Amino acid sequence: MNQALIFKDRISSESTDHCLMINGIDHAFMREFGCPCKRCISKRNSANTSVSLIGLDKATGKTKYHILFDVGMGVVNSLVNNPFLLGDNARLDWLFLSHWHPDHVLDLNRLCETWKRTTKRRGEKWKPIPLWVRKGSAEWIKRTYNYEWVNFLSPQISEESLPPGRKLDAIKFDFTDLTVIPITVSHCTADIDPTDFKKSSYCSASFVIRIKNKKVVLLWDIDNRNNWIMEPKLEEIETVELLKEPDFLFIDCNTWSIEVFNGKNTGHISFTTVQEYVRELSPKRTFLVHLSGHEDGQGNPGWGWDDTDWEVNAQKIWQERNLPGSVYIPRVGETIIL
Repeated sequence: MNQALIFKDRISSESTDHCLMINGIDHAFMREFGCPCKRCISKRNSANTSVSLIGLDKATGKTKYHILFDVGMGVVNSLVNNPFLLGDNARLDWLFLSHWHPDHVLDLNRLCETWKRTTKRRGEKWKPIPLWVRKGSAEWIKRTYNYEWVNFLSPQISEESLPPGRKLDAIKFDFTDLTVIPITVSHCTADIDPTDFKKSSYCSASFVIRIKNKKVVLLWDIDNRNNWIMEPKLEEIETVELLKEPDFLFIDCNTWSIEVFNGKNTGHISFTTVQEYVRELSPKRTFLVHLSGHEDGQGNPGWGWDDTDWEVNAQKIWQERNLPGSVYIPRVGETIIL
């Protein structure tokens, strides 16, 4: 039986009406041209890190809403294959962008164009896609995707450049009872002023999703400068408390141990730092995303690992060090029931 159909039947049988679909878990370059490692030569389904939050009508099986978090390379392919977004169930109610880097916006043109074609095919009135993004990232995106920005999007810009560790205004929706709370994070390779590349400007966000009695934290594309998680100042305590004890934590794990490459911060955290953050936040279940391992270097742990290698080795450490909850590598197309 098709795996997607198994997931759909499972949701129906458990009478749930909310789920997360995994659109992608890969790092910026996915399969690198000319790289001989096992991860790059694999013909697996790959896409940049992204998830879809989907609401279902339990009575009819219809999709009630679709909120998309990041739209990097390959994400639209995942949406096309999503069993809850087929045919008349296809919809796009909101788009959230964590930051402006290409691996989080590369499919933006395709997303916009194909969604407009869908509404036209149905004879529906076109409405621009509501978009949430921070001010700095908005300025970067307008430079590269000005056509899409003007013609397809309805930006809801967070007009601030607050330092990492701050909770931003929550976003509520008229079609569901869930809440998305953005938080500011450090991601040094994206925290660049679009008007002066030599200056810093905080551009990146992570997200906390609250829905009924469930909490999901999307903490990807962060670096090792987020020490406020471990030692929060007075103004950061509320944010750390918000992050604690989630049902599901999606967290950056770009490498096994290396966070400085050729003398520069990679802009991501390794599994070493993941362990520190997880001890502090105590999630029930941790999902490692943005997987790479290339910076770890050939012959070292992490380099060339496929998803199974990452999972086996992470679970071994998890058990040995008695880390909270469980750890897992999600697969593209997988459903997580909320």
